[in-house]
Amino acid sequence: MSTPDPSKMKLDCPEKNECLKMLQAILDGEATADQKDHFLKHHLEECMPCYKNYHLEVAIRQLLKTKCCQDAPQQLVDDIKAKVIQNLAS
Repeated sequence: MSTPDPSKMKLDCPEKNECLKMLQAILDGEATADQKDHFLKHHLEECMPCYKNYHLEVAIRQLLKTKCCQDAPQQLVDDIKAKVIQNLAS
């Protein structure tokens, strides 16, 4: 993924909720190769909010991996994801 030109990017995403779901699917390894390719190579090149959300989510996940010594229970992970998506969509 290249660094996009911020002056050419949308400042608002009309598909914010769908994009947040796709972002989670990509980072969780649940998206298809075509979905991942389209989102990372096309949508993120045009959409500043999604570009920022993607990089924020990657940074959070990397930080958690370095700071956590064991896996969290899946229910806790799912609850946190749901709250993050709900807050970002607001």
